[in-house]
Amino acid sequence: MDDLIDKAAKDLANSKSTIALTGAGISIESGIPPFRGRGGIWEKFDPMEYAHIDAFTKDPAKVWNVLLREMKGIIDRAKPNDAHKVLVRLESMGILKTIITQNIDGLHQKAGNRDVIEFHGNFAWHRCLDCEKRCE
Repeated sequence: MDDLIDKAAKDLANSKSTIALTGAGISIESGIPPFRGRGGIWEKFDPMEYAHIDAFTKDPAKVWNVLLREMKGIIDRAKPNDAHKVLVRLESMGILKTIITQNIDGLHQKAGNRDVIEFHGNFAWHRCLDCEKRCE
C-alpha cells in the first residue's frame, strides 16, 4: 500500500494539469449525508418526485419545501474537512488545476478552492428558469 501512495504522490508532483473529481464521499466527514445509500435523503423521498427537472417545473414549492427542510440546516452547519483542505493545498502548490464535483454544498469554495465546477449546481444560489435571474 505504501508503494501505491508513494507512486500517487510522485505522479501528482510531476503532473501539469491535475483535476479532482469529487462526490458525496468527500463531504460525509463534514456531516453531510449522501443523497443515496443508508441515511440518504432518497431513502425518505423518491428522487424522481423531488430531483428531476420535470418535478421541479411541475411543482417547485413541493421540491423546495423538501430540500429546505431536509438539507438547508445541514449544509449551513457543515465545515470543510481535511480532504477539502488537502485539495486547497494542492491548488496552492500549482498541482491541482480544477475540481469537478457532484456536490451542492459549496465546501470546496469555503475551504478556499477557486476553480470549482459544480456539476449539479449548488445550494447557495439559484437561477430562475424563466428570466435567468440569479438569486442567492
